[in-house]
Amino acid sequence: MMVLPRGKSVKEGVNPNGMDWIEVLGKLHDGHFTGYLNLVVTSGSGMLLFLRGQLTAARFFCGGAEQAGEKALVNIFSASLSRQARLDIYRLEPGLAVELYNLIAGTFWYEGQYRELLDIPYLIDLLKREKFGGGLRIQAGDEVALILMRNGEFLGFFHDGQPGVTTEADLSCSVAWQPGARIDVIRSAGVPETDQSDLLGQIDLITLWDKALLEASQIG
Repeated sequence: MMVLPRGKSVKEGVNPNGMDWIEVLGKLHDGHFTGYLNLVVTSGSGMLLFLRGQLTAARFFCGGAEQAGEKALVNIFSASLSRQARLDIYRLEPGLAVELYNLIAGTFWYEGQYRELLDIPYLIDLLKREKFGGGLRIQAGDEVALILMRNGEFLGFFHDGQPGVTTEADLSCSVAWQPGARIDVIRSAGVPETDQSDLLGQIDLITLWDKALLEASQIG
């Protein structure tokens, strides 16, 4: 499950029940929004990543399974109709949104490794020697941080509440030093911004929304 730092808050704790997704996605597209929407329900979670108004990634996680594209959108729409759903919207800088797309579409080198069990100096040296491009995702409880790399060199950190990458980090309160911290090492998919397509231009959004409404009515 690709949990991300929270970015710069636009809205948090919104109940999306009754929300018109066609209108919302249209406004984000026309407003050239860059950032992501995070939906959480008891059965799973969903994420929509935008870059300059283009919907570049859609993911839905449930029971250890991950869905992408149209299937993810239908499940996000259906889940949003639950009264227990929570929607958060975070703004990002375009450069960071490009990096996050490539992590979401990337591959795991290590997943869920306890920080105490990793030889961090060896790991960092290995990533440098391998000219690694991607990120180290560190999670402890609800807190998440990302360390981004390109060609074996550090790009910077992505922390909660920030819209972009920073080269500064307060090591005294780092997520990595919290009890039970786990580390994922994710290789970037390496897709440049110019090749990241817009899902909104490839799908029939009205049909997907109608399908979600039908599924919700059958469950109800």
